[in-house]
Amino acid sequence: DILRPAPMAVMPSRPGPTIAAFIAAALVAPAVAGESLLRGGASSASMGPGGRGLLGYSYYASTTAYGNTPRTACGNMDTKELVKGTGYYAVASAQAMQSDFPAELHGGGCRWVCKNGDGTPVARCDYEHANGTLSGSKPVDGCSCFQEGTCMCGKASSDAGQACGTAPMGCFTCGRGQLLRMTPYNMGNPKTDVVMGEEIKVVVADVCPYGSNSKWCPARPGEVNAAGAKNHLDFATIPAGDYDNNFFVFSVEPCSWELIERMRAMSDCPASTFPEPGGTP
Repeated sequence: DILRPAPMAVMPSRPGPTIAAFIAAALVAPAVAGESLLRGGASSASMGPGGRGLLGYSYYASTTAYGNTPRTACGNMDTKELVKGTGYYAVASAQAMQSDFPAELHGGGCRWVCKNGDGTPVARCDYEHANGTLSGSKPVDGCSCFQEGTCMCGKASSDAGQACGTAPMGCFTCGRGQLLRMTPYNMGNPKTDVVMGEEIKVVVADVCPYGSNSKWCPARPGEVNAAGAKNHLDFATIPAGDYDNNFFVFSVEPCSWELIERMRAMSDCPASTFPEPGGTP
């Protein structure tokens, strides 16, 4: 498992179903729960900036933390040096959020192989746990997966976006949002449906492949993880505060030019994988 951190503040009340209710529902009906959350349980009018269902943000994600690394899948960047002095947090985004991996780069592709405990091949691993918590979560039938391919220089596929609930966040893309008090261990508690800490900015510097992280990191746009989330962000640096893998509400936005220039200087990914001026790939 990957684990850890976050900040503190309280949010105004809002009408409609709570995020806690939608995430709890995701564990019962994972195929549609993410869409219900993004649409505020009603229409797309409650989705995205200005919407109320996600506190004015466009997406929600589960989170973990893995610690800084000197070499990432986004072109062997040093996560600590990348964000030093910028105010950003470096993160690895789930494979579903960056599922386009050019076959000609660094050995190419980002595949996985999964098998049940008896060796029977399966497409994905399912997880079982008590309602409202991932405590004690374990794969069904002893399932396990492993990664194939290098998973380098990933970009979001055209299937990602608000329509499916998976944020398009490949390498070198950025976002801003807030951590919730809700964690994967208290998903049924509506009192945790409030933010904690100040708004933070994130930049994708790495990938969280499905093969080696089947519990947390969805493989394809629209799929959910064991926590019922269609997005997952793995922090390289633990945000300040009382963090316990808290959920995160966020929107995608262009990176600062300071950060883009720093990524171009540090990464050995091709220029075609970098954002266009004023936008994201």
